[in-house]
Amino acid sequence: MMRVSFFGIQNSAYRSAFFSYLCVLFEFVSQNFSWQINLSLFMEVLGHFIFELIKITILGFIYSLILYYLLKIISNTAKWSWPENFKISRFYLWIFISFFLLCYMFTPFGDHGLGDSARIPISYTKEINNVNWTEFARINDVKSSDENEIEMTNFKITDNIVCGNLKSSFYTYNNSFFIYNIDLEKLIKFSSQKEYNFFATKNNYPKSNELISFEENYRNYWIGCRFFLLP
Repeated sequence: MMRVSFFGIQNSAYRSAFFSYLCVLFEFVSQNFSWQINLSLFMEVLGHFIFELIKITILGFIYSLILYYLLKIISNTAKWSWPENFKISRFYLWIFISFFLLCYMFTPFGDHGLGDSARIPISYTKEINNVNWTEFARINDVKSSDENEIEMTNFKITDNIVCGNLKSSFYTYNNSFFIYNIDLEKLIKFSSQKEYNFFATKNNYPKSNELISFEENYRNYWIGCRFFLLP
């Protein structure tokens, strides 16, 4: 009589058939869904995420100490009671702030990418993203008159306006430059550098020689106070 345990099948014949079924199922899934596991990419994302967790833990500890002693000073001044076991209270405060920072990291304005992906948020629904730190960056969900995704190598963000060149390793554009109004979600295209510079000068926008790479824009946005104070 076959005996079945919670973790496996005891009878060898049935166990062999079971594992054969699993192999066939795995092969079917691999062929039909094209699942490809890139170990190096996974390790890169995992390493970056672990770094962020360590950073969040340290930031949470620092912020919890500041907030705890600030509340303690206020409680002494205002003469309201404070929890007797202050160590537990401080620990829970540390956990709460760390959890809050972790949640913030996955918000549109807290997520700067993991692994080989990098992003610069320009609104709650729009972002400029890059993969593998190539020279090409893309604005998500914005298309040109050619119905192509907007890609560029140089751009600048100022006053909720994205100014950039139209250049891609995949698409061919009929125009050379663009200005995207984030608030109005309006795209203006320019056929030449001269036409763009004329419009940019007239409206006090960055000219073509003032546009910078994605990496420079990324550093300008994320590096600085954000890097040291936020995840």
